[in-house]
Amino acid sequence: MCRALGVLVSAGLLFASSPVSARGSSEPGEASAEEPAEGGRAAIRLQPKKGPRATQPRSADADAKPVTKPVTKPLTKPAKPKPSPKLGKPEAQGIGAAIGVVDQAKLPRLGDPPVVPGYDDRFAGITGVPAAATGWSGSIADPAFVDRRRRYPLVPRPEPFGDTLRPGERFRYDVTFSGNPTGIAEAEVLAREPGAFGAPDQVHLEGFARTSGVVSLLTTLTYKIKSTVDAVSGSPLTTYAETKRTGFGRDRYREVNTTFGGHGYVFIHDKRISDKKSEMKIRERLPVDTLDSLAVMAWVRALDLEAGERARVYGLDGKVLLRVDITGKGPAKLEPMPGIATALGLGSSDVYELAGTITRVDRFGGPIPGKKVYKLRVWLSDDGRRIPVALESDVWLGVVRLNLTQYDPPSGDSSSASGDGRPGATASAAP
Repeated sequence: MCRALGVLVSAGLLFASSPVSARGSSEPGEASAEEPAEGGRAAIRLQPKKGPRATQPRSADADAKPVTKPVTKPLTKPAKPKPSPKLGKPEAQGIGAAIGVVDQAKLPRLGDPPVVPGYDDRFAGITGVPAAATGWSGSIADPAFVDRRRRYPLVPRPEPFGDTLRPGERFRYDVTFSGNPTGIAEAEVLAREPGAFGAPDQVHLEGFARTSGVVSLLTTLTYKIKSTVDAVSGSPLTTYAETKRTGFGRDRYREVNTTFGGHGYVFIHDKRISDKKSEMKIRERLPVDTLDSLAVMAWVRALDLEAGERARVYGLDGKVLLRVDITGKGPAKLEPMPGIATALGLGSSDVYELAGTITRVDRFGGPIPGKKVYKLRVWLSDDGRRIPVALESDVWLGVVRLNLTQYDPPSGDSSSASGDGRPGATASAAP
């Protein structure tokens, strides 16, 4: 009661010392008087200088009630209610949580099963090829209806060739185009290391190529590739390829990182720098046991095919999928023989020839219409070293040929230059 009287007295003093406008209203922050209420006393209402006014509706006896305090916003926002947990993929599919989310593992996915084609009794160096498939695979291989689905090809798995990759072995070639010097090319087996976390051993391979001669006056092209393959099967694990080209008033750079995830899945990170920078990340599915460029060369070198025997493998060059078909031609005669081959104790008749084709295909193994099919010929030494003495392939306007000019044997190898047990060392062609 005393507190209310004090408020009224203070309001009266303020009202007495403030001028009143003709309309009976005052400026913001000043007191105003209205018609007297019951009892002959005037009701006084104060207007605050700051803060919003009370939002309560005004009733008939609002003048007789004391003024409410202005409403202020809270300093902190009220806590929002937590959303209810959403169902994961297993629960959305109707799978119990105890089955699908025990270890947060993804459920396996099932794609289209491949068709099992028929092969000869001996194909790609494999004898005793199993008979026709049975069960689900057999019904798909010979369906009772017209099957128009495109399926991934199933080819015999390449024979393991990791034991042919011996660290320290190095090859150097002179590249000619239609008989004119064009550049150099190198390939080397760097080292063998144990895999991470108890995985099988890994072998590191490296390749290099560069233009020279008359071609370098027009453009300079440098190509580097590094590959890591399994030391047993020879299957690639990771590949890094770098291409630099200068000339024609514009420089170009390309970098491709490829990771082979197994079961035909690859992850490609392609980065290009030219007039503008572009970057692309791809996850693609390819035929199982697809090799990279260096692994394809090692696989061809390791082939031991009889005359007329065939072998097939798929290779990935950057983002281009290739199908390599090789046929054995038997012992051959190479003329002229590179000088390095003579230094290694090889005669013109001590070579074995392989011939084949390189076809650009899609991920289902079907040839792409309109793409040229390139021919390939390889001459290997007919001894335990299996040295690629010469390689030849046709391109758009002529034939590219690689002739061996230098060969370094594996590290710590006591084999001879002639391959028959006599001591030997690094051999190179005379300049």
